[in-house]
Amino acid sequence: MRVNLLGPVELVSADGGAVRLGAAKRRTVLAALALELNRVVSGDRLLSLVWDGSPPPQAKAALQGHIAQLRKVLTGGVALITRAPGYALTGERDAVDVFRFEDLVAAARDAADEVAVGLLTSALALWRGPVLADVPGEAVREAVSARLEELRLVAVQDLATRLFRLGRAAEAVSGLRDAVAAHPLREALVARLVLALHRTGRQAEALELFHRTREQLVEELGVDPGPELREAYQAVLAGDTAPVPVEPRGHAPAQLPREHRGFVGREPELCDLAESLRGDSAIGLLVGPAGVGKTALALRWAHRVAADFPDGQLFVNLRGFDETEPLDPRTALIGFLRALGLTDSQIAADLETQAAQFRSLLAGRRVLVFLDNARSAEQVRPLLPGSAGCLVLVTSRHRLDDLVVTEGASALHVQTLPEDSAEDLLAALLGRHRIDQEPEAVAELVELCDRLPLALRIAGARLASRPRWTIQSLVDELRDEQHRLSALELPEAGRGVHAALAVSYRELPEGAARLLRRLGLHPGTDLDSYTAAALLDINVVSARTHLRTLAYANLLHESTPDRYSRHDLVRLFTHHLAAGESEVDTSAATRRLLDYYLWVADSARAHLSDHVRPFGPPEHRPASFPELPSHAAALDWFTLEEANLGLALETALTNREGERTWQLALCLDAFHFRRGNRLDRLALCRIGLSAARDLGDEHAQATFLLRLGSTLADLGRIEEAIDACTRAAELSGGDRHLELAALANLGYCLMADDRLDRAQETILEALEVAREVGDKRTQAGVQNNLADLLLRRRRPEEALRHATEALNLFQTAAPSKAHTATLHTVGSALQQLGRLEEALDSYRAGLALAERLGDRYQEALCHRAIGDALEQSESGEAAAPHWLTALLLYRGLRLSDADELARKLDSKALAG
Repeated sequence: MRVNLLGPVELVSADGGAVRLGAAKRRTVLAALALELNRVVSGDRLLSLVWDGSPPPQAKAALQGHIAQLRKVLTGGVALITRAPGYALTGERDAVDVFRFEDLVAAARDAADEVAVGLLTSALALWRGPVLADVPGEAVREAVSARLEELRLVAVQDLATRLFRLGRAAEAVSGLRDAVAAHPLREALVARLVLALHRTGRQAEALELFHRTREQLVEELGVDPGPELREAYQAVLAGDTAPVPVEPRGHAPAQLPREHRGFVGREPELCDLAESLRGDSAIGLLVGPAGVGKTALALRWAHRVAADFPDGQLFVNLRGFDETEPLDPRTALIGFLRALGLTDSQIAADLETQAAQFRSLLAGRRVLVFLDNARSAEQVRPLLPGSAGCLVLVTSRHRLDDLVVTEGASALHVQTLPEDSAEDLLAALLGRHRIDQEPEAVAELVELCDRLPLALRIAGARLASRPRWTIQSLVDELRDEQHRLSALELPEAGRGVHAALAVSYRELPEGAARLLRRLGLHPGTDLDSYTAAALLDINVVSARTHLRTLAYANLLHESTPDRYSRHDLVRLFTHHLAAGESEVDTSAATRRLLDYYLWVADSARAHLSDHVRPFGPPEHRPASFPELPSHAAALDWFTLEEANLGLALETALTNREGERTWQLALCLDAFHFRRGNRLDRLALCRIGLSAARDLGDEHAQATFLLRLGSTLADLGRIEEAIDACTRAAELSGGDRHLELAALANLGYCLMADDRLDRAQETILEALEVAREVGDKRTQAGVQNNLADLLLRRRRPEEALRHATEALNLFQTAAPSKAHTATLHTVGSALQQLGRLEEALDSYRAGLALAERLGDRYQEALCHRAIGDALEQSESGEAAAPHWLTALLLYRGLRLSDADELARKLDSKALAG
């Protein structure tokens, strides 16, 4: 099966019959995938190409429908597969006429004239009209039509040259006449047609064509004919039929700057460039933040492949991010045209014509074009050659996605150096001996510089010019976050990390610039669009626009969908920006940030805790916030935002926001309680309790004392736990729910201290209060505690009855930690009764629920219990993996239970 794109889009079966494609958009989908044969096209890019950058809401469903229909008709070695993040059309290159055409033209370059004529004739015969003639999508057509048309014209020119050499000029006339009719000012074509007419005895036509073209050049471009066309004219006047036209090579510029001294690493990136820039008309786009080493990497690649471009290498710094204005593409083009041999009188005045002259001069040549520090796709596009033999390298701090979509550029996102390469860079600047003397200081210096080549080079330069300094002395200076950026500057040269970031910042639109300033108030390293919206007091749609602008400028990077992070040096730069804001604005933004986290954390807490009483509305209710409809969604949000919530708590504490402090602490405690993090809970309870005391809020104090008591009991600090629960009861102030919780916790603590008689009295009292207030969930938890107590007294049948009653009560409640604990208790009672298979079933049910809830402590308990039951049932080998999993979970929670279990595993290993 073949796909034809050189004309109307066709799908041709193995027997030569046309396959009906149907909808016009389906032809566009096929064309977009065929042009990227054997390469994945992301779903987003495909949507943009097919709907010309403006896909409607139903576009994704429509695209999936087109994909499904294409799969039904694609056979014979051509297949459409799904591969993240989109789709790929797979098959041999000759299955697509575009690639057959390119391969035939490439094969003709080094072939003998007779063979080349056959190859080029076959290549040109593949054209049935304009590229993608019936495709409605402008974006797809524009991405390839200019390049392929240029390659076709070069093939026509080369075919004429070969035919002249073989004495078959008459065969060239027809193809040249058609090409000149479509491109009357392309001098290389006109020159060949003049000679072809002359060689077939039509001198008058040849002279008339020359004069008509000269007049058009003067009238439309304001230039005289170039050397090649003038030479053809002179040949007609002289009646000279002997010379065979040779491809005009002109000058072979060699403008590449020298490589950076001390270039290290980057082999993966160089391999990526080698892979993505294979074939003709390749455009390599290297993007990344300021100082990451884009130019150095591009130069290394350019020097490595320069020999493959014998017709020269062109270089220009487009100054897209200098203190001055970016370089006008006209200025760059004039420089290129001069380098290629044109005089100023031959260079056209307007940009469009200059670009056409540039493409004409490079037609049939193999030239490398290096465009450094590009600001925009508009600045780059006039500087792109049309010749299939040319390679273009573009570097930019901006992503320039437009070049990827419309020109088919291959984007390489240049990241900071890996640790070993960063150390190698310092070694190249300072010498390996000096580096090896202070390995720990070197490792810290690398991280303080964010593994950013610019920062590392400045640090290395400072140390190189001060041979008596130790590396540790510079590390000590850079540890000071307030002065780290100034320490990574070269004041005399006006260069450094701060200066580079400042240029990028000044180029931002106002909304994005304001957000970058506000990010200096955010204590974490990453955030989502809802958080950004809270900082700016705007809606989330506008916040997303600003975040994407910052990511486009490589001041942020999108680590996951709608979540953005920043490098440490960018974080310090945002702190510098925030310091310049008014205190009123920064205080208001900080309170909005805290209230946003409180609002969402409180809604998430409702899914994780029993008897949640929502906080009152905050001072700044966020306009936009994520919906958390389920326990799983709440747990995922807490997991994602855990670090930021902890830092927000520190911010509230530092700013003496007492109520916000204890409320944030309570929300985080709910998460850590669910995850089983006892030590983190202990710290949070103390922070919350202290803030509540400072406010004189007895209800909040009682709430934290209850949580403190249960946490201390879990950690084996029973007397402190009993004291905390007793004080909580005293502060409950007639709140029966608080009193119930205090009694339940107190009974749990007494049981942990083996005061079983008093514990049983307290648990029964709690059970009576639970029934009185109609709290079935707490009643179930208390009954489970009673069952645990009965197990300690070796009364498993009574324990099983109470635990089973508790399970029945849990059936109508949302899944909870207490439910998991009850399944564990049922298993323990069954195990004591010798009903091991039933016990294992209950433990496994408890494990499944704990995993669903994300409760790592209960997971550890269930894994350990399963291991113990398997050992008792003489399945010792099956027990070990469960014990090992429990051990790892205990260690992750920093619990002493890990030591006891490790000793058990060691003894089993020695016995084995």
